[in-house]
Amino acid sequence: AMKQLDYEWKVVNPYHLRVRRKNPVTGNYVKMSLQLYQVDNRSYLLDFKSIDDDVLEQRSGSSTPQRSSSVAGLHRPRLSIDSAAAELPLLSSSLSGSLTGSAPLAAPRQGSHTMDFFEMCACLITTLAR
Repeated sequence: AMKQLDYEWKVVNPYHLRVRRKNPVTGNYVKMSLQLYQVDNRSYLLDFKSIDDDVLEQRSGSSTPQRSSSVAGLHRPRLSIDSAAAELPLLSSSLSGSLTGSAPLAAPRQGSHTMDFFEMCACLITTLAR
């Protein structure tokens, strides 16, 4: 299915893949991690995780993206108030740094990584269901 969708992948282990696809419109690579879990004798769970290198670069403060599978190494959108409050100091410090000129300004990314990730998931699920 992934070959049919022109996805590229790297095998981490037999149950875990790193997958990427180049968005033909924006030219950005969209990356995700796929991990297969066995729930019981007849049931499996396929976990889709978004990997956003831009977010990882901003959090780590380096130009080399981190690719660890720890919680800090993966970006997963959250809708909780606690996580939003935790992000505020990071956001305000990065804004003040960019206003004073102490932080380099990066070119804005075209398109939304989250929407590209959801599209990538939907295409894979649809192709697997056929």
